[in-house]
Amino acid sequence: MSSVTAARLERRGLEASEIIRRLDGFYCYNVSVSLWAEAVANRLAGPALYLLADELAEVAHDARAAAAKLAARLGDLGGAVTAHPRDVADRSPGDFVMPANCADPAAILTIAAVNLATIIDAYNDFLDLALGKDHVSHHLVTKLLGHEAHRLADLEAAQEPAS
Repeated sequence: MSSVTAARLERRGLEASEIIRRLDGFYCYNVSVSLWAEAVANRLAGPALYLLADELAEVAHDARAAAAKLAARLGDLGGAVTAHPRDVADRSPGDFVMPANCADPAAILTIAAVNLATIIDAYNDFLDLALGKDHVSHHLVTKLLGHEAHRLADLEAAQEPAS
Protein backbone atom coordinates (compact mmCIF):
# COMPACT_ATOMS: atom_id res chain seq x y z
CA MET A 1 0.00 0.00 0.00
CA SER A 2 1.23 3.43 -0.69
CA SER A 3 2.20 5.55 2.27
CA VAL A 4 -0.42 8.06 1.08
CA THR A 5 -3.19 5.45 1.35
CA ALA A 6 -2.02 4.31 4.78
CA ALA A 7 -1.75 7.89 6.00
CA ARG A 8 -5.23 8.73 4.66
CA LEU A 9 -6.77 5.75 6.46
CA GLU A 10 -4.93 6.54 9.68
CA ARG A 11 -6.00 10.21 9.52
CA ARG A 12 -9.56 8.92 9.39
CA GLY A 13 -9.04 6.66 12.37
CA LEU A 14 -8.57 3.35 10.57
CA GLU A 15 -5.72 0.91 10.79
CA ALA A 16 -4.96 -0.33 7.29
CA SER A 17 -4.09 -3.73 8.74
CA GLU A 18 -7.61 -4.04 10.20
CA ILE A 19 -9.25 -3.23 6.87
CA ILE A 20 -7.00 -5.74 5.12
CA ARG A 21 -7.71 -8.42 7.76
CA ARG A 22 -11.47 -8.01 7.43
CA LEU A 23 -11.47 -7.89 3.64
CA ASP A 24 -9.32 -11.02 3.58
CA GLY A 25 -11.87 -12.71 5.85
CA PHE A 26 -14.58 -11.81 3.34
CA TYR A 27 -12.39 -13.17 0.55
CA CYS A 28 -11.99 -16.42 2.50
CA TYR A 29 -15.74 -16.58 3.07
CA ASN A 30 -16.46 -16.28 -0.65
CA VAL A 31 -13.83 -18.88 -1.56
CA SER A 32 -15.43 -21.19 1.02
CA VAL A 33 -18.92 -20.53 -0.35
CA SER A 34 -17.77 -21.41 -3.84
CA LEU A 35 -16.19 -24.66 -2.71
CA TRP A 36 -19.16 -25.57 -0.49
CA ALA A 37 -21.72 -24.89 -3.24
CA GLU A 38 -19.78 -27.02 -5.72
CA ALA A 39 -19.32 -29.83 -3.19
CA VAL A 40 -23.02 -29.86 -2.31
CA ALA A 41 -23.99 -29.72 -6.00
CA ASN A 42 -21.75 -32.72 -6.63
CA ARG A 43 -23.67 -34.70 -4.02
CA LEU A 44 -27.23 -33.62 -4.88
CA ALA A 45 -29.82 -36.35 -5.18
CA GLY A 46 -33.57 -36.70 -5.29
CA PRO A 47 -35.67 -33.51 -5.23
CA ALA A 48 -32.69 -31.32 -4.36
CA LEU A 49 -31.03 -32.30 -7.65
CA TYR A 50 -33.88 -30.74 -9.60
CA LEU A 51 -34.55 -27.83 -7.28
CA LEU A 52 -31.06 -26.61 -6.36
CA ALA A 53 -28.54 -27.58 -9.05
CA ASP A 54 -28.82 -24.32 -11.00
CA GLU A 55 -28.97 -22.19 -7.86
CA LEU A 56 -25.84 -23.79 -6.41
CA ALA A 57 -23.98 -23.20 -9.67
CA GLU A 58 -25.02 -19.54 -9.54
CA VAL A 59 -23.94 -19.25 -5.89
CA ALA A 60 -20.51 -20.70 -6.72
CA HIS A 61 -20.11 -18.34 -9.69
CA ASP A 62 -21.18 -15.26 -7.71
CA ALA A 63 -18.87 -16.18 -4.82
CA ARG A 64 -15.88 -16.50 -7.17
CA ALA A 65 -16.70 -13.09 -8.67
CA ALA A 66 -16.97 -11.52 -5.20
CA ALA A 67 -13.67 -13.12 -4.16
CA ALA A 68 -11.98 -11.64 -7.23
CA LYS A 69 -13.28 -8.13 -6.40
CA LEU A 70 -12.13 -8.47 -2.80
CA ALA A 71 -8.71 -9.72 -3.94
CA ALA A 72 -8.36 -6.68 -6.18
CA ARG A 73 -9.22 -4.31 -3.33
CA LEU A 74 -6.81 -6.09 -1.01
CA GLY A 75 -4.10 -5.55 -3.62
CA ASP A 76 -5.00 -1.86 -3.84
CA LEU A 77 -4.45 -1.63 -0.10
CA GLY A 78 -1.14 -3.47 -0.26
CA GLY A 79 -2.54 -6.65 1.24
CA ALA A 80 -2.66 -10.18 -0.08
CA VAL A 81 -5.30 -12.87 -0.01
CA THR A 82 -4.91 -15.92 2.19
CA ALA A 83 -2.96 -18.40 0.12
CA HIS A 84 -2.94 -21.60 2.16
CA PRO A 85 -6.13 -23.65 1.76
CA ARG A 86 -6.11 -24.72 5.42
CA ASP A 87 -6.16 -21.10 6.51
CA VAL A 88 -9.10 -20.13 4.30
CA ALA A 89 -11.71 -21.83 6.49
CA ASP A 90 -10.14 -20.48 9.68
CA ARG A 91 -10.27 -16.89 8.46
CA SER A 92 -13.78 -17.12 7.06
CA PRO A 93 -16.85 -16.10 8.96
CA GLY A 94 -19.31 -18.97 8.59
CA ASP A 95 -19.36 -22.70 9.14
CA PHE A 96 -19.48 -24.73 5.96
CA VAL A 97 -20.67 -28.16 7.03
CA MET A 98 -22.02 -30.65 4.56
CA PRO A 99 -25.74 -31.36 4.84
CA ALA A 100 -26.58 -34.71 6.40
CA ASN A 101 -28.81 -35.45 3.43
CA CYS A 102 -28.04 -33.84 0.05
CA ALA A 103 -31.42 -35.00 -1.26
CA ASP A 104 -33.19 -32.76 1.28
CA PRO A 105 -33.49 -29.17 0.01
CA ALA A 106 -34.47 -27.94 3.48
CA ALA A 107 -31.26 -29.29 5.03
CA ILE A 108 -29.17 -27.54 2.39
CA LEU A 109 -31.09 -24.26 2.65
CA THR A 110 -30.83 -24.25 6.45
CA ILE A 111 -27.02 -24.36 6.31
CA ALA A 112 -26.97 -21.72 3.59
CA ALA A 113 -29.28 -19.42 5.59
CA VAL A 114 -27.06 -19.59 8.68
CA ASN A 115 -23.98 -18.72 6.64
CA LEU A 116 -25.75 -15.89 4.83
CA ALA A 117 -26.87 -14.40 8.15
CA THR A 118 -23.29 -14.65 9.43
CA ILE A 119 -21.76 -12.84 6.46
CA ILE A 120 -24.50 -10.22 6.44
CA ASP A 121 -23.67 -9.43 10.08
CA ALA A 122 -19.94 -9.32 9.28
CA TYR A 123 -20.52 -7.02 6.30
CA ASN A 124 -22.69 -4.71 8.43
CA ASP A 125 -20.01 -4.56 11.14
CA PHE A 126 -17.42 -3.67 8.50
CA LEU A 127 -19.64 -0.96 7.04
CA ASP A 128 -19.99 0.62 10.49
CA LEU A 129 -16.20 0.61 10.81
CA ALA A 130 -15.47 2.00 7.33
CA LEU A 131 -18.30 4.55 7.06
CA GLY A 132 -16.83 7.89 6.06
CA LYS A 133 -13.29 6.53 6.35
CA ASP A 134 -12.65 4.14 3.46
CA HIS A 135 -15.15 4.97 0.75
CA VAL A 136 -13.92 2.43 -1.81
CA SER A 137 -13.98 -0.54 0.54
CA HIS A 138 -17.30 0.67 1.97
CA HIS A 139 -18.80 0.81 -1.54
CA LEU A 140 -17.53 -2.66 -2.44
CA VAL A 141 -18.86 -4.27 0.74
CA THR A 142 -22.19 -2.40 0.42
CA LYS A 143 -22.67 -4.01 -3.00
CA LEU A 144 -21.74 -7.43 -1.64
CA LEU A 145 -24.12 -6.95 1.30
CA GLY A 146 -27.00 -6.04 -1.01
CA HIS A 147 -26.45 -9.15 -3.06
CA GLU A 148 -26.33 -11.44 -0.02
CA ALA A 149 -29.35 -9.80 1.62
CA HIS A 150 -31.35 -10.40 -1.57
CA ARG A 151 -30.17 -14.01 -1.70
CA LEU A 152 -31.20 -14.55 1.94
CA ALA A 153 -34.64 -13.04 1.29
CA ASP A 154 -35.12 -15.41 -1.65
CA LEU A 155 -33.95 -18.36 0.43
CA GLU A 156 -36.31 -17.50 3.28
CA ALA A 157 -39.20 -17.15 0.84
CA ALA A 158 -38.39 -20.60 -0.56
CA GLN A 159 -38.52 -22.07 2.93
CA GLU A 160 -41.96 -20.66 3.76
CA PRO A 161 -44.76 -23.19 3.65
CA ALA A 162 -47.20 -22.76 0.79
CA SER A 163 -50.52 -21.28 1.80
